[in-house]
Amino acid sequence: NDLRDHVIKKLIEGGASEDKITIIQLTIDPKVKARGLYHRTARMAEQSGMTMTECCKAFMEFEGEMTEERYIDMCLEAEAENEDFFEVHPKAIMVDISGRDVTHFDNVDKALGLTRSTELPYESICAKVKPIDEARDKIVMESGFMEAFAEILAKAEAQAQKSSLAIEEEGEDEKKVEEMKKRRSTLLKCEVSMRGLSSRSLSLRDTSEGVEARRKSLITTGKICEE
Repeated sequence: NDLRDHVIKKLIEGGASEDKITIIQLTIDPKVKARGLYHRTARMAEQSGMTMTECCKAFMEFEGEMTEERYIDMCLEAEAENEDFFEVHPKAIMVDISGRDVTHFDNVDKALGLTRSTELPYESICAKVKPIDEARDKIVMESGFMEAFAEILAKAEAQAQKSSLAIEEEGEDEKKVEEMKKRRSTLLKCEVSMRGLSSRSLSLRDTSEGVEARRKSLITTGKICEE
């Protein structure tokens, strides 16, 4: 809410007329959203040399493999546990993008009063957007944001005498340390994707002994070592 209102305020301060500002709010079926998150998270885990199951077992307890349907069910459960503090702007135009097909673009174009060229078919748009989307994920992971966030959590947990996010750099070569940090960032990104980035969702983090041990093992060695 604050970020949205801040942007509107800055637009007006910059000379934009309030009645010329169009606000759209994208809505999506929770299951469709969770399914998309599964495939994105699986891709990021693979890029860091981990499986989806290993990644998820580093922050929660469950038996067996992390399947797509299980991930969706867990996402929906986590979403139900989180309070939604987002408020709909009174002037927002609601746009449903659950279709994940050309209707997605049709609905957005209609809300913004745009006319899309018939020479640019849906398949062509997807072919151009998907590489950009994958590159964006890579940039996010390489930007340092998730690593900085991981460091903050590690320090907070260390004060409680319990942190599986802390990385011991002394005596380790630089390449290994970077690999550990990359795996840590991926695990945290996976958890944030599933639970959201809020104080309440982070308070729901599983810090049981088994999960802490798996998380530490995966960050340090790239594998989950079960005793």
